[in-house]
Formats: sequence, structure tokens, C-alpha cells
Amino acid sequence: MVTLTQNVSLLHDSETPFVGWSSGDQGKIFTEDNVYDNISSIFPIALHEEAVVKSPLVSKKIRDIFVTINMAILSQVISVFGVIANIINIVVFIKQGFGEAMTVTLTGLAVADLGTVTCQMWLSICWNPWFHYERLKLPFRPLHIEYLSAGHPRLSSVRISAWILALATFERCLCITIPFKVREIITPRRARVFVVAVFAVNTACAVPFYYTSRIVPFFDTSANRSYLVLSFTDDRQEIDSVFFAFSVSLTVISFVAVALCTAVLVYSLEQASKWRESVKTSDGMSASKEDKATDSANSTSTKKTQQLNKNKRAAKMVSLISTIFIVCSLPNTVNQLVMSMVPEYAKNGGYVNINQTFWSLGYMAETVNASINIFMYYSMSTRYRTTIQDMVCARCFSAGAARNTGDEDGGPSTARK
Repeated sequence: MVTLTQNVSLLHDSETPFVGWSSGDQGKIFTEDNVYDNISSIFPIALHEEAVVKSPLVSKKIRDIFVTINMAILSQVISVFGVIANIINIVVFIKQGFGEAMTVTLTGLAVADLGTVTCQMWLSICWNPWFHYERLKLPFRPLHIEYLSAGHPRLSSVRISAWILALATFERCLCITIPFKVREIITPRRARVFVVAVFAVNTACAVPFYYTSRIVPFFDTSANRSYLVLSFTDDRQEIDSVFFAFSVSLTVISFVAVALCTAVLVYSLEQASKWRESVKTSDGMSASKEDKATDSANSTSTKKTQQLNKNKRAAKMVSLISTIFIVCSLPNTVNQLVMSMVPEYAKNGGYVNINQTFWSLGYMAETVNASINIFMYYSMSTRYRTTIQDMVCARCFSAGAARNTGDEDGGPSTARK
């Protein structure tokens, strides 16, 4: 009789409960006859019934309900909208061109958000209680497959979004403090290099987890069929612990960077508003004394005012996006910090119910954050609004022209017949 090791845990990287099979992990030993006896009745999450749970505030039933609603229903609906919204954002930014660093940055943010919501769609499908491997006779365990196909890619996309947003807030800070020198400091080329570097570094951080985690076939003698399940290498604990700490550091640093830049940006906006009010007052007083001014001076002043107003509007938009990011990212950021410091809160510890409940709420919040930027762009960016309106009008015009052409072609030909 073959024995297997059941490692039931909340994955510390993608925060996903799963059952992993490996000869190297420590845990409860099961035989092939009773290996699937601990499947939850609400959704396919395997948690050993003998595990000591120290979180009486959240029962197993409440946890299951929260996770199912947040992951399988709400997150799925939001992520479908997010895919459409981010595709629209990318198309609009491409139409605008990459002559400005901010356009490059926001395009990178839209691509990262698209990765987040796309992975979330597949992850939500895997968490759907009706998408069960036994009910549908699937050749794989969904919660095993999603760890590598959705969990890690999604986590990397969220971190990429955070770092790109940190660049956007930093750039807007410079636009407010030194508006006429920022183009020399942050150029479109430098923005492209930064965005590519962020994608490369965060992708590289996920590679070790694909080394320690494998998808392997497992034959279940009781069902007389094979499944694809998740398996770990013997050195998984040592490698994953190091890269998990590094991943948490990247997440926390990006979160702090966005928070600090947002605070500085809001403060700079307030100071700029006060300065503009004082300038208007002084200009009004001086205008009563000096009525003569050259046209060139007025033209220069007008251009500077227009540039300042444009920077201010963009700064307000970025500060709002950053604030929403901070609020939506806070649950999972705190969750990861607690997991790294409290062993009982991670994996199959005693506080697993609280962990998984907050994990599902955090995932849904991150999905919301990756899906709603289109509303801020459309309501606060004149250029974005104009571009998308031109695209819609051009499509409507071309469709109408094609219809009219068809009618005109059909008329004479009918008459000739």
C-alpha cells in the first residue's frame, strides 16, 4: 500500500488553501483508500478535521460561506468587468501614443491590472463549488492547478501594479513641486525602462516557486482514475521561506512607497492651491496699478498657468487612484505581514479560519482596485475622455458610412435589373 503525505495549508504566496502531495513535506500520512475523505461539503477545500482551530470568532462554516461568496461569485463578476475595462484602457493609451512618461506608466499599470483580473477569473472558476473534479469528472484538482496557473501570476501582477503606481505618484509629486523640470528627470524612455524592469524582477521572483511546486499525475485506486495534483520538492520549505520573505518585502516596500508618495502629493496639491490663491490676489492688486503689459508676457503667463492646471488635474487623478489602491491593498498586505510573523496564522495553523476569511476579502478588494481605474480616467482626464469619445464616434461614423454605401450600391443595381 502506497502512503502519501497530505500537506493542508493556506499557501503563503498566493494565500490559497489547497492540498499538496509530496514525500518531503511533514504532515498527516494517508493511504490511497482514505486520501479524499476530508473534502469540504461546501467547496473543494481539504482541511483535516483533526486540525486544532484556535479562531472561535470565525467558524469553518462561516469561513466557507465567506470564501465562496467572495471568490466564486463577487470576484468573478468584478474580474470580467475588469478585463473589458483594462483592454479599453490599453487601446486608448496606444491611440494617444507614448510621447509622455505618464502615458507609458499608465499603460504598464493597465497591462498589470489586466493580468490580475485575468488570473482572478480563472482562480474564481477553480473556487466555484460547482467546478468540482469529482462532479465534472475533471482530470485535475482545480485548487491544485490554480496555485501555479493563477495564484502566483496574480500575486506578481498585483506587485507589479503597486510598483508602477509608485512611479506614477512620484512623477506627479515632481510635476507639482518642479513642474518645468520633470520632463527632463522622468522621460518616456526612462519610464519604459522602469516598467520593463518591474515586470522582469517580479516575474523572476516567481521562478523558484515553480521549481519547488510541480503538477504531477496521481492515481486514485478508490476511484480507479488519475488526477493532476500539486506536488512539492524536498527542499521546498527552505527555498520558499527565503523567497516568500523577499516577496513580502517587495509588497510592503511598494505599499509604503505608494502611501508616502500619495501623502506628499496631497500635501503638494494643497500648497499649490494656496500659492495659486495668493498669486491671484497679488495679480489683482498689481493690475489696478499697472494696466500695461506686453503680449509676450501675457502669453508666457497663460502657458504656465495651463501647464500648472494640467499637472494639478493629473495629480488629483493619480492621488485618487493611489488612495483607492492603498485601501484595497491594506487587507492582504497586513495578512501577509501577520503570516510572516505568526506561524499559527499561516499554513494549517490554529488561526486558519480567520486567515482564509481575510484572504478572500483581500483578494476581492484587489480585484476591485484592478478594475475601476477606467472610471477615474474618464471622469478626471480630458484627454482620455476625448480619445475614447473620438474612438466611439469614429466607429459609429464608419458603420453608418458602410450602411449608406451599401444602400447606394443596391439602389442603382436594382433599377438596372
